[in-house]
Amino acid sequence: MVVLRFRSFTGEQKYQVSRYHFRNRPISIILSKISLVEHAGTVFEAANTIRGLIENHWEFPKGIDQNVNNLKRKRDQLNGQKEDIESRIKSELRPRKKVKKEVDLWIENVKGIDGEIPNLESKVRGSSFFSRGFLVKNVRKKEEEVEELLEKGRFSDDLVVIDLSWIGQVLPTPSLVVETVKRKKNEIMQHLRNDEVQKIGVYGMPGVGKTSVVTLVNNELLKGEIEFKIIVWVTVGRKCSVIDLQNRIAKAMNVSISEDEDETLRAGMLSEILSEKYRFVLILDDVWERFSFEKVGIPESSEGKLVLTSCSLDVCRRMDCQVEKMEPLSNEDAWTLFSDKVGQSLMSSVDLVPIAKSIVEHCAGLPLVIVIVASTMRGEDSLPIWRNALAELNRKISSIIDVKDKVYQQLRFSYDRLKDQRIQNCFLNCALYREDSGILKEQLIRDWIEKGLIEEMGSLEANMDKGHAILRTLVDNCLLENVGNERVRMHDLVTDMAKLSTQDLYES
Repeated sequence: MVVLRFRSFTGEQKYQVSRYHFRNRPISIILSKISLVEHAGTVFEAANTIRGLIENHWEFPKGIDQNVNNLKRKRDQLNGQKEDIESRIKSELRPRKKVKKEVDLWIENVKGIDGEIPNLESKVRGSSFFSRGFLVKNVRKKEEEVEELLEKGRFSDDLVVIDLSWIGQVLPTPSLVVETVKRKKNEIMQHLRNDEVQKIGVYGMPGVGKTSVVTLVNNELLKGEIEFKIIVWVTVGRKCSVIDLQNRIAKAMNVSISEDEDETLRAGMLSEILSEKYRFVLILDDVWERFSFEKVGIPESSEGKLVLTSCSLDVCRRMDCQVEKMEPLSNEDAWTLFSDKVGQSLMSSVDLVPIAKSIVEHCAGLPLVIVIVASTMRGEDSLPIWRNALAELNRKISSIIDVKDKVYQQLRFSYDRLKDQRIQNCFLNCALYREDSGILKEQLIRDWIEKGLIEEMGSLEANMDKGHAILRTLVDNCLLENVGNERVRMHDLVTDMAKLSTQDLYES
């Protein structure tokens, strides 16, 4: 007996052949029979494999169309849940907040499965009976995934968290937002979208609305429409040294720089901090003189933008800014703003309207002046009082030529109409504070009490209440403005008027 060994992909095969076969039959016949046996084994092996695949992956496809319809129905329910989640996000999302990572991932998974279901449906609809049997488990698995997402999408907690990478502060909305101001805001925003523009200078005369328009820009940037995560607001003001400016920028960003008096060292540290940020916008309000970006530590790169306001066109040009002029309001916008602040009901009086329009003309299209004068006349419906107000304005500006002086006189009109000398004295006292920083209300009232500007009411609590009432009067007349955090601020133009009024009192 002879043993023959053969190797194939199914393994080693052994065949026993008698010596008689070798003696009496050609070897080719023997080998062909052996090959036939081997092929039969291979076919049998393949048949077993196919049967295993069918048993594991194929199911009778009866009812698969209904399964697909159920899947689509649950898909629609999931999309509805996603829309509700996105609505909640929209209502919860605020500046300096971001969507939770788990919520973001859930929304991405919903979008992904929403795109997969139509492909699966198309395969089922276009397949033969046999092929559909292989898709039954796919449909069922996809249905389970949708049900799992539906369950995970029942978020009971907040959908957003504080974004620690954000730097910026929402500012109180200005009270003089009209079409002229909105248009200028949109122009500035367009420059901020333009990679070719790095520095934007907004200039115009005092009281024309420069601060108001960049306040709107600041708040618009914090909505995240343009990809800036660092929005820094700094009020510069008069006589601001390099070290002062460095400190204000660092404070606005909640970072610390060296207390060393070496400006160059501090500039290097500030530049490094700003350069590490992704993209930033630095808003410098009320710049009086040109300064060196290098000396302060402000990097000039495509990743950073600078917006500044100034009364001087020369300052904007010397700092290489894209210049935007803030023009006085048009007659239409001036009248709209005045009517809104004085009260639409008063402006329905046929007799008052001509006088009111004459008063608005004297405001020279300056939003600040319009708001203050309108606040002074708010609630006054006496025709003689309105005629007298117009006469006073005419008398005060009859000999004035310079526009700035004319503005001071118009602001002085509002001060005179306070009438109560104690309130006037409290107002004038506010001019002693730095005009570029907010004044704590509590501290301001205590100062008034200590200086004897508030009539003694018998107790500290009563005196404080009287002080709050005076403060409310000044804010209501727009001679002071709320800036948040229990602080008030006096516009620099109003400060100048208060100082001139104080000087007039001493001279008289």
